[in-house]
Amino acid sequence: MLDVPAHLRDIATDLQHRLRRIEATPHPNLAQHQIQLDGEALRFPCRLYADGTRLMRLASALQGDARLLCFCLATRHPDGHLRQHALETLGAASAPWVLAFHLALLGEYVEEIAVAVEQQAQQIGLAAYLPLVRANPAFVDRCIQRAASYWDAYYRSRHPTLRTFPAHRLLLQLRSASRGP
Repeated sequence: MLDVPAHLRDIATDLQHRLRRIEATPHPNLAQHQIQLDGEALRFPCRLYADGTRLMRLASALQGDARLLCFCLATRHPDGHLRQHALETLGAASAPWVLAFHLALLGEYVEEIAVAVEQQAQQIGLAAYLPLVRANPAFVDRCIQRAASYWDAYYRSRHPTLRTFPAHRLLLQLRSASRGP
């Protein structure tokens, strides 16, 4: 279900055991997100099915990176309100692997979550995202394409131009900044 950089492996192994105890399972038919971080792979589910209350209780009971990783995984829950709450609970955490979960959220359909990511990105600083964006251009391009598709399907009346849709706007800013002056 989860592949992480070496420094998180013990934490991830323990967390996966805890997630199994609350019967958390990834969607069986959806691909996993795969991102490169400093030459190491980060792979996580597109959707993680679990009782939301139990998942958030588990995350809240953990400390340090285990807590962050569990809240990151909660951003993969099918309930958009829970995803947004998990994202907001992460606050200004700026570890590259946390920012990878931010990018994945920008390729989804909930505008309020994209706005929350945008606010956190402003707080953290766009520069923190740039190594991740540079190392994963295909992933970023796919998120941009998905954001455009969701804008077309759900948000065209609220945002007359694609460039005003928060997810798309932030992704374009990140891609542009990653290419330098």
